[in-house]
Amino acid sequence: MKKIIHNNLIWTDYFKIDQQQASELKEQFGLPQAVFDELVPRQTRAKIEEYNNFLYMVMHFPVHNEQKRETRPLELDFIITRDEIVTIHGGTIPALKEFFEGCADHDDLKNQYFKNAGYLLLSMLDKLIDSSLPMLDHIQEKIEQIEERRFRGEERELLMEIAVVKHDIIDFRRSIKPQRSVLNILAKKAPRFLGAESDYLVQEVIGSNLRVWNVLENMKETIESLEETNNSLLSYKISDIMKILTIVSFITFPLSVIAGLFGMNVYDAVGFTKNPNTWWIILTIMGSATVLMVVYFKKRKWF
Repeated sequence: MKKIIHNNLIWTDYFKIDQQQASELKEQFGLPQAVFDELVPRQTRAKIEEYNNFLYMVMHFPVHNEQKRETRPLELDFIITRDEIVTIHGGTIPALKEFFEGCADHDDLKNQYFKNAGYLLLSMLDKLIDSSLPMLDHIQEKIEQIEERRFRGEERELLMEIAVVKHDIIDFRRSIKPQRSVLNILAKKAPRFLGAESDYLVQEVIGSNLRVWNVLENMKETIESLEETNNSLLSYKISDIMKILTIVSFITFPLSVIAGLFGMNVYDAVGFTKNPNTWWIILTIMGSATVLMVVYFKKRKWF
């Protein structure tokens, strides 16, 4: 647990809160049992609830793990009063950590952000949401790489790359989309808890959320278009392979029939197999059949 106190405003940050700390918060703020029960276990739903003396808010923010090549949403809980903000999270959120440490180490940042609870909260949310944009750069890079490789005959390899990008986009959307409804509710409740001047700040945060969402929408449309193109190319390649196999089957089947016919004992009775030119006759027949079929397939533009 870390705490910053400045200008009669307190910001307390809990990392992996335990039952004892949760009990202390329950006693300090008079938390209802329903809120207390949600502090320690992870919640999957973003929400905001208003109580007599505080707001309880749950939001999720995307955190990218480059080693695992995945983006996962991390929960961040808020308890908000007029003179105190409590943040609770079970994993490291880089943007939150950077903002907290910056305020803790630099008086100018404390003076800038610790004007009141509303200004601190909304500045924090704005930075958390804006931090998603740099994390989207790695997705954009992957999309550009896929665009460059799509006509190089690597359709099978690109299937996995496209799946990874789509998974990242889905995880981002899972974090970003629910934020909007929470922020819209916060805009209505902010004047009471955060002061009338917080209204324009809430709108800025909503604008940041919309910017991130629009980028995600563009990426979603792009990767879906690339997936469709890649699937079409892969289908064409498979169709081409099947066409070649079909042509080979058409050519080899008559040759097998001809070879089988001349292998029958009935030709021994008429002395055909004893003719020294029999081999060349059979070879000529088979070659002629092959040439005729190739010419036929060529005219039909099978290859």
